Amino acid sequence: PPNIVRGDVGVVLVSRGDRYSDPFFNTVLEGADQRLNELGYRVSYVKTYFHIETARMAGELLETQPVDGMLLLGAHRNAEGMEYLRRNVRCLTAAIDDVDPQLDIVSFDGYNGMRNIVTHLAKMGRKRLGFITGVKDHRYDGFLSTVRDLGLPDDPALHLEIDYGLDGWLPEMGEKGAACLMALDTPPDAIVCASDRVAIGAMRWLHNQGYRIPSDIAVTGFDNIQEADFTFPPLTTVHVHKFHIGRLAAERVVRRIENPDEIPLRITTPTSLVVRKSCGTP
Repeated sequence: PPNIVRGDVGVVLVSRGDRYSDPFFNTVLEGADQRLNELGYRVSYVKTYFHIETARMAGELLETQPVDGMLLLGAHRNAEGMEYLRRNVRCLTAAIDDVDPQLDIVSFDGYNGMRNIVTHLAKMGRKRLGFITGVKDHRYDGFLSTVRDLGLPDDPALHLEIDYGLDGWLPEMGEKGAACLMALDTPPDAIVCASDRVAIGAMRWLHNQGYRIPSDIAVTGFDNIQEADFTFPPLTTVHVHKFHIGRLAAERVVRRIENPDEIPLRITTPTSLVVRKSCGTP
């Protein structure tokens, strides 16, 4: 019966200082919570990196709030607490970042999503593309491979990896990146950002400096968070199935709880290009 709770699942936002400030992971968490409820499980708690920073803290969490399984949401950080969880939680599923090859992982196709962005910008006549990210991951690989395939300028000065903290990829990263890119002797005619929040920051800086988007410079994001449709102009981005990723992660952790000997799966969800006015109109 749906009113019978079959088990408890803990959630750890492994790279976040604030549990509810990130629109991307809020949607992932919403999907996971909904699917767990449908399957007869409940979210016992939502913790952050601060709660499992050390092995002692992670051990206390498991002792004081025992759960049947755990979801790790977010970018992996090397920490003794994370290592403790990997060793001591029997049913662990990660979403977005590859924590351990022995765990289930649900992620998204950032490589081809970024290839679609670059291809679209090239069709729009943009040739010199800047790139802003927090981590040079599969999105950067897709960006770089497409730039090279299309014969566009491959200038390392255009590719920025901006430091970020426990609050995730904030708009301030985009502001800092845009300022660096536009200060180059030959600035880009498009700025490609690895997340919408970074792109929103880049657009804010460009507006404040008097640049017109997209006539002076194009800007693109990644994730398709709700805010991307309400920027000025609306942001071209890549849609990530955030809610569905959460649902799939919930299904996998329940599957592991009920079938502990099942082999782990690596699930990559598709992405799709969302064209808006921030890079011009076809």
